[in-house]
Amino acid sequence: MYNGNNPTAIKSQQWLTETLLELMEEKPYVDITIMDICKKADLSRQTFYNYFESKDELFRFLLRSTYERKLTSLTEIPSSNEAISSFVSVVRDNPRMVNVIVKNNMGNLVSDEIFNAITRFLNRFVPDFDHQPDFAYHVVLLSGALTHFMLYYARNNEQLSEKEMTKILETFLSGKIFKLLRASKYLKKIIK
Repeated sequence: MYNGNNPTAIKSQQWLTETLLELMEEKPYVDITIMDICKKADLSRQTFYNYFESKDELFRFLLRSTYERKLTSLTEIPSSNEAISSFVSVVRDNPRMVNVIVKNNMGNLVSDEIFNAITRFLNRFVPDFDHQPDFAYHVVLLSGALTHFMLYYARNNEQLSEKEMTKILETFLSGKIFKLLRASKYLKKIIK
């Protein structure tokens, strides 16, 4: 995959990702070929292969660039509320992308890219953070939770505000959900 700063190359990559999104709205991802992408984008196969090795790499680039745009705006390690809000804004600001992800059952690719985005983000502030004990387990749990939250939100056509979504995730990730469950169980005993 191309990672340079050439404006023409960057524009071609963006055009290819936009084209892939359009095609995914029209037909299943598995039925889309590189030739379909090139034809709709009016670019040659050679141009495609100058930037990407495969259709999956193009899709991963779409996800990666979406998360990277949001994470690079953060100049310091955010509070948990700011971090969660950043993720939520990616979901709310990209409904087309989220809808084609759900439509094509692509949760695994999304979870992988969220895992990679979190790892790259944390390594910006703490070099080799990904080599800390249990790091991968924590990040895989977080990326899985965030992925399934996004999928559930999209599948159920939820109309939650960014603030409501952030609160739900913060309640779960902080462990408050278990306190609420214990309190609920306690209240049921008292009410009986």
